[in-house]
Amino acid sequence: MSTQFYVPSRDGITQGLIGSWMECKQKARIFLQGYSSKYTSMALTYGTIGHAVLESVYQDIQSGALSLFPLPEDIKHYITHVEKLWRKENPRADKSALEYLEHSLLLAEATLPKYFEYWSKDLKKMKWLNLEQGFKIPFETRDGRKVFIRGKMDGVFEMNKKTWLFESKFKSQIVEANLVDTLSYDLQVLLYSWALYKLTGKVPAGVLYNIVRRSGMKQGAKETVGQYIERCKKDIEKRPEYYFLRLEISLTKGDIVMFEEELNDIVTDFLNWWEGKSGHYKNTGMCIGKYGQCRYLPICSANNYNACAKREKVFNELEDM
Repeated sequence: MSTQFYVPSRDGITQGLIGSWMECKQKARIFLQGYSSKYTSMALTYGTIGHAVLESVYQDIQSGALSLFPLPEDIKHYITHVEKLWRKENPRADKSALEYLEHSLLLAEATLPKYFEYWSKDLKKMKWLNLEQGFKIPFETRDGRKVFIRGKMDGVFEMNKKTWLFESKFKSQIVEANLVDTLSYDLQVLLYSWALYKLTGKVPAGVLYNIVRRSGMKQGAKETVGQYIERCKKDIEKRPEYYFLRLEISLTKGDIVMFEEELNDIVTDFLNWWEGKSGHYKNTGMCIGKYGQCRYLPICSANNYNACAKREKVFNELEDM
């Protein structure tokens, strides 16, 4: 039995891993040695909280436990439940992480009731088929190497007798024109659509890309957190169309077939790299990016692993699969 931390044929390949490897091979190598950054942020925490609340609500709608869109008092209940789960999963959270948590919970309480109210008509039309569906799909490259592609979809629903993939994103900075131009060939959109096709044998009608914008308003120097959140809430109520966006990306069988050919090239190149059959190098252009420095920069620059933790599983988010 192999003692390597990561073995492609055993552990598979995910969309996140491919994306990381495309950004920087050194970043991917550090991750595949089992290291993860301890760093967190408001954006990461809020996204985690938001996704968990949406998942819980949609599950209750799917099961019939919730017949209408949730009311503000219902959202408080869901947020309380999600907070308990977060604290259980993060027992050693530091002061900064707890501050991000508190801020995220308050912002979710201000944002999500309006989100569900805004999309209430759509919710009545959507029949949920699966939520947080994990997948492990065998994949063979043209040269005969066997691995599997794995991941987890936010949701799959049926509307007007057509099957759609549902992907949610919590973002603070959104350029709609850029999204419209790039989503049709976005790696996650295409890979998850391909996976749904492989699982069901049916070509999905497309992807509903669900965006919840995180308020970019800044807290005033003399403003309490409560006052700041109330100001955010009023702005959301005033212009919900700014905070809640949905983009439809239609797909054909030709799109899926074309992507599968591209995926074969990607997986082949990745395996060649992992097996030492192609070069390994740093992409120094990614060391300092739009959102600050790479979380692995201390390792590359000074062999300093203090900001990282060693994982027991390759893909923690998929460990139950």
